[in-house]
Amino acid sequence: MTLEVLDQRACRQLLDQVSVAWLAHCAGGPVHLVPVNFVVHGDEVVVRSDYGRSLTAVVEGRLITLAAGHFDEETRTGWSVTVTGRAHLLGDELVNPGAPAADVWADLASTVPVAVPMTEVTGRRVRR
Repeated sequence: MTLEVLDQRACRQLLDQVSVAWLAHCAGGPVHLVPVNFVVHGDEVVVRSDYGRSLTAVVEGRLITLAAGHFDEETRTGWSVTVTGRAHLLGDELVNPGAPAADVWADLASTVPVAVPMTEVTGRRVRR
């Protein structure tokens, strides 16, 4: 088994293969970590956030990290990618034409599109 440190291009290709990740941020207390659906758009990762702690983190300009991965316990292989940046409100189709709509599995009353720029992208892969 080898551990490979991935470049940004490889990380991007892996992110395109999955649609669920973890979104994390911290505000002087415990880390807030929630699963989210996402889509890669340009040099950003787009998620939809409901009104709450994650959206507050965006508005306050905190660093936000999105982490995705895929692991196979049987073959003991897998990969993980993290994207960190200061997220911003994306706006709707009128404000930002052509922006993708990330799917939302949860039945949320209202969501706001948020983009996390790929400011810092890291990844690792374990394979045979």
